[in-house]
Amino acid sequence: MNETSEASQASSQAHGEKESMTAETGEGEGSSSDPLSGLSEDRARIERILDRLDITEDLVERADLASELVRAASRHEDVIERAVLPVLKDRVDESTEQRLATQRDEVREAMEYIRGRTQHLAARNAHAGDAQGLEDAIFDVTERLRALLSDEDAKVIALVRDLDPGTRQELETAVEKTSRNAAEQPNPARTSLGRMASNIATKLDRVFEDVSTPEHPGAETIDGDG
Repeated sequence: MNETSEASQASSQAHGEKESMTAETGEGEGSSSDPLSGLSEDRARIERILDRLDITEDLVERADLASELVRAASRHEDVIERAVLPVLKDRVDESTEQRLATQRDEVREAMEYIRGRTQHLAARNAHAGDAQGLEDAIFDVTERLRALLSDEDAKVIALVRDLDPGTRQELETAVEKTSRNAAEQPNPARTSLGRMASNIATKLDRVFEDVSTPEHPGAETIDGDG
């Protein structure tokens, strides 16, 4: 299979994942809107990056994609933790919530290593010194993140379908508000001001990477054009 057909297949898989999430939230079945629409952009980006990482062997592209995966997954999990779970708290049993929290902490720990390897560094230099270590970390993050997303879909997102209109509106408002300042690094600050400061630092770091490496091999995939 050539790269073009593989990319097309990956895009189809990501589209299928979005349709699955839409079905779980009940959108299109008489509900007025999807209360998790604020999560859709980051979730779609995560799926595209994961699919592309399954295909590409180019180390510069993989480092670029891994860096963006950390940002998108950090945002997604911050919104899940600070907006979705509080609204659904009475509907998620304690053991499930604790298990998901443990999984989330493990994903964040694994992503922190990637962040440390790619932060303040051009993607072309990220594998220098210990290429296998970074590749092992990328594999670990993708496996753990896929497992976490699957469990969240089954144990949390699926509950949205049965919410009453008032609770759906409460959830939609919480998700949209939290998404505005969602953390873009694995271990988020606990205050809005702290998250804003860390996000500014992350964006400045990305500007540095853009200057040092004008071309980002994974950009088209990240933006949904790959």
